[in-house]
Amino acid sequence: MHRTPTVRSLALVIILLASTLLPLLATSLVIGTGNDWITMGFGNNEDDGHSFAVSAHATVDNGLSLLFDLDGYTDQREVDLRYSTLSLSLSYPFTYRPHPSLELSLSPLVGAHLAGDLGLQTLQNLLHRILGRDEVFLGEAYDGVKGMVLLGASTQAAVTLGSHRVGARVEAATVPLWESQGDLSLFWQGWDLIRAGIGYHARFDHDHHPVRTLELTQNRGLYLFSTYHTPLLHTAWTIWPETGFSWGSFGFDVLAFGQPKRFVEADLSTVNGIYYDTAGYQTRVSALLYKGFLVQVHYSNGPTAKGAAFRRNIGTWSVGWQWEPANPSALLRPSLSVLAGVKRLNLVENYSTVRIDALRAVAGVEAGVGLGRKDGWVVGNSAYHFRFGVAVHYTFASTSLSAPALHWDQINRPLTLLFGLALQIDHDFDAL
Repeated sequence: MHRTPTVRSLALVIILLASTLLPLLATSLVIGTGNDWITMGFGNNEDDGHSFAVSAHATVDNGLSLLFDLDGYTDQREVDLRYSTLSLSLSYPFTYRPHPSLELSLSPLVGAHLAGDLGLQTLQNLLHRILGRDEVFLGEAYDGVKGMVLLGASTQAAVTLGSHRVGARVEAATVPLWESQGDLSLFWQGWDLIRAGIGYHARFDHDHHPVRTLELTQNRGLYLFSTYHTPLLHTAWTIWPETGFSWGSFGFDVLAFGQPKRFVEADLSTVNGIYYDTAGYQTRVSALLYKGFLVQVHYSNGPTAKGAAFRRNIGTWSVGWQWEPANPSALLRPSLSVLAGVKRLNLVENYSTVRIDALRAVAGVEAGVGLGRKDGWVVGNSAYHFRFGVAVHYTFASTSLSAPALHWDQINRPLTLLFGLALQIDHDFDAL
């Protein structure tokens, strides 16, 4: 397959149209990225398959939606090759309300899909260097680019119950020369903020290149998902329990700053941050905070050392209590949290051989300092502020989990000191 001038021109036109029209027409423009290391501590973080993504999703007031997706796929286990895809699709929801609490919608979709050698290795390795991860050098599976049409539709039925919604969604899409997909999901949504549910995803390969075998077998079948959409920050996470594969994304609505400020007081808060331990390993933090009650997840994954054959996936799920005695208007607001829960230690060799997969009890304490007034940065009905934190976690009976992996003794220590920065977002549901 050769990269023809026509295909190159098509790719250039798609990129130029997307980058020009999205900001000009949109009332919402979410630009984000996704990766398979966003595990929430579940799965095995085998770091193959769908490895990297950049997206832009624009919508206008009447519901018209334009979605740009650039994705990188790698296979480091079987054929040591990579490929990339780029798609640009347009959809519009036709909505019908037979009852004030019942909404039915049908959204046809049409677009263009490019697949092959799009040169994403440089972009992926730039991200890896920023994150301090191993760079990935693989040959391209395709020596050119396929240009194809994308067709699809989704339909949804949802019942509104106060500030909550429950519903079902069916999606189907096809790229006749590449693959077809079908999806059925059930969901709950609260306060136009959080959505969670369960679904089943089916995929049908029409290209049959060996490089696609790994990725196609990972994100299919039964899955669990959640999304979190504030006026500014948008995140999503999915796990396929049968395969252990997970995928997460985060993005920012760059047009959100024009929204009127409606925040008065917090009904629910979320926390997202990045911490480091004294050995230099990075840990991501996600939490829910409701009137002092805290539900928190710490997770860390990746190779035990650069170039190592062993990969770790560490997850800590805990509950606790947070005290913050200072006035919300104070510029520095100290806080203290106590936590207890369960820690999962997972160690995999050569992407497939599980050496350790165990649960241990964990307890911890964290001291934090809020930086700036709680309502100093407001977008829509949400207030954003940063918090510096130092945490100490004690893992019970961790020394019984020994392995020959390089630096495993530093990862699997009974006492772990963490420090980092988190973004807390306070939500005012009365201002929706």
